[in-house]
Amino acid sequence: MTHDAIDLRILALLQQDALMTADLLAERLPLSPSAIARRIRRMRADGTIAADVAIVSEEVGPFLSALVHVQFDRHSLDALQAFQRRILASPHIQLMLEVTGNFDLVLLVSTRDMDSFNALVDSLLGGDPVVRRYETSFVKRRRKFTPALPLHELLEG
Repeated sequence: MTHDAIDLRILALLQQDALMTADLLAERLPLSPSAIARRIRRMRADGTIAADVAIVSEEVGPFLSALVHVQFDRHSLDALQAFQRRILASPHIQLMLEVTGNFDLVLLVSTRDMDSFNALVDSLLGGDPVVRRYETSFVKRRRKFTPALPLHELLEG
């Protein structure tokens, strides 16, 4: 699906604040609130806007975050799909990326503490025959965290 410059500007503004109303967006864009609302409804319906979520501050409580690099031993499609379904079902996995290089996946994992992390990794990765090995890097500080895409690049091009 192609999006025009107005769609991209709407999306860029909603990435900053998903609670912006059509009236507020109309103050920044050359469209009426009703036209903006129609575009937003269309983009939600067609999947362009995948979700409206709250990004919760780490102030809510202490969490241990880690990047886990996973290397597969087996590449059979059925086994990999079963493994990925288990990973996707875990509320502790914030991000799963298929990557190139020595590892096949990178996971962003968040748990309450080290004991919780160890139990989670043991259950998800430890005994799975698909996993050859994994390496973990623990997050010291989160300096930036955003799910926003750099839509300005599409507007400039």
